[in-house]
Amino acid sequence: MMDSGDEEEGFVKRRRTKTEGDVVENKENIIMRLERHRSLPTLQPFCPIITKCTREVVGFNSLADVLKRLDFRSAVHDIRRFQYVSAILKLLLTPEKLSQLSGSSQKLIFRILEEMAGTVFSEHMNEHVLLKLLSDLHSTLDDRAVWGSHLGSETLMRGHKNSRSRIACIAALEKRKVELEQRKKLEQGEEEDTMSMEGLPEECVREILCRLSDYKDVDNAGRATPTMQFIVKEKRIWRELVQAHFSKNEIQFVIHKRPELAERKSWRNLYLALRKQFGLRQQFTELLMLCKPCRVLFWESYGHPCLSSSDHHCSSPIPITPNTFLTFFSV
Repeated sequence: MMDSGDEEEGFVKRRRTKTEGDVVENKENIIMRLERHRSLPTLQPFCPIITKCTREVVGFNSLADVLKRLDFRSAVHDIRRFQYVSAILKLLLTPEKLSQLSGSSQKLIFRILEEMAGTVFSEHMNEHVLLKLLSDLHSTLDDRAVWGSHLGSETLMRGHKNSRSRIACIAALEKRKVELEQRKKLEQGEEEDTMSMEGLPEECVREILCRLSDYKDVDNAGRATPTMQFIVKEKRIWRELVQAHFSKNEIQFVIHKRPELAERKSWRNLYLALRKQFGLRQQFTELLMLCKPCRVLFWESYGHPCLSSSDHHCSSPIPITPNTFLTFFSV
């Protein structure tokens, strides 16, 4: 019969052995995580997704998990994917959608907005897009107040408030930084060696205006300088806008409905009539794609490793617009 001292000593030895084994396993896991972190830039962000529930396959897609696996936080730093991410955030930041999201999805959306704020204000690009998203966010959160406070988790709302404060601080710091740099240049008497739009040849200005996809931008550019005003009145810009947003069948339908548009040969009036009849087609530099054999979402420029066991190759993936993307989730 063992005394209590021996029992205690044996217990301590077994406990010490188990702890030492756990420490070794944790170190291995840490090394694996570090190796994965170093290889993140070379990985292909993709996410298997359930496109249809059947009797054999029943499940749902988690928005937070899909946004993480598709690396939306890094996507805002890519000028090609920025517009697509901002379009999805615009759809999610409505009062009807945001209130239905889970807490993890809401926190991830705020992190994406913080990443976007840092990129936008540091590179001075797409500031109007971010300001519109923040305006929608503030109005959505402020309109959902009940008896002076929000329904739901106080911790979650406190985190949202802190995120809004951090975004405001990022904007204020970047604005202050730009003001200090401009003041320093003025004090040193440095002249900026930059070329304005007025100094460009007419052919270059015309090519720049032909790249605009929104008619409002074209009209606003026509009010900037006399050269732009002259170019905006030309047929080429409006003809390319018509061909970019509308199909031949849509153009023929409107011309058949309003023959005077073809007689006057006014591409601007034809564009406005088509826009009123059919609306504008969303255009993105890069889209999410769906591989039907693999049932995988991936970015078009990154591709994805084929997960299908069949010999059928992913030759024709389906482009997924932001509205279609949200149909995969219960929002």
